[in-house]
Amino acid sequence: MLIVCFARCKETVRFEAARAQKVPLGKNLKALLTNQYFWAVLILWTVTCVHGAIVGTSLPYYCKYIFHNDAWMYSVLYLAEAGTLVLGAMLCPLLLRRFGKRNISLAGAIIAVAAHAALLLDPFSFSWALITSIVRALGEAPLTAVVFGMMGDVIEFGQWKTHIRQEALIFGGGSLGFKIGTGITSAVITSLLDKAGYISSTGAAVIQPLSAVFMIQKIYVWGPTLMWAVAVIVLLLYKLDQRYPKIMTELAAREAKGEM
Repeated sequence: MLIVCFARCKETVRFEAARAQKVPLGKNLKALLTNQYFWAVLILWTVTCVHGAIVGTSLPYYCKYIFHNDAWMYSVLYLAEAGTLVLGAMLCPLLLRRFGKRNISLAGAIIAVAAHAALLLDPFSFSWALITSIVRALGEAPLTAVVFGMMGDVIEFGQWKTHIRQEALIFGGGSLGFKIGTGITSAVITSLLDKAGYISSTGAAVIQPLSAVFMIQKIYVWGPTLMWAVAVIVLLLYKLDQRYPKIMTELAAREAKGEM
């Protein structure tokens, strides 16, 4: 699929002279840090990655100590979510042109919050966990599919706002931000389990204290729910899709004049 993307994507460069101009680092950083939609999309990008970190870290414990089966239940739950996420992302282009990036992402985030919160109705049922995981993945799919396109829109907005085009800095800043976020997430989960009295079971079966089992349940149930609730809030405030056509029209007019 990467080869198809490479073969089908063409770049049109019209700003050779203007882009060659040196922009001071301080001015570049100021333009980045004052781009409100950079921060919005950075948070959304982080949500998708932190969700993966929370589920990937806590689900094996959940299967072992809540379902009392870590032989195959983890694989089934994880693959069900991952497979549904891939299929859902592939279907997103059918909705994208009609509803736009923000609207399909917002609808999906609401579904993800509702589906994962529904696990609270029966957190000890494997079949219910499987159903909610699949529905949640359908909700996750739109944002996962379009978040990088949204970052591209942020580049256009930044150029429109500051007359500075920052492809590398915006994507580099976003990548650094989400990596820090996922690293912090793993550290927080480890710290919470330690404080709850979790006993490492490597090499031998142990009986976990109820406090540790309860913490595992809270991390798996509430972690993704809260993360996708953050996405809902950010997307409710996200207005770039509405402004984008006007921004691109103005940028095209600048292009015609040889301006950034």
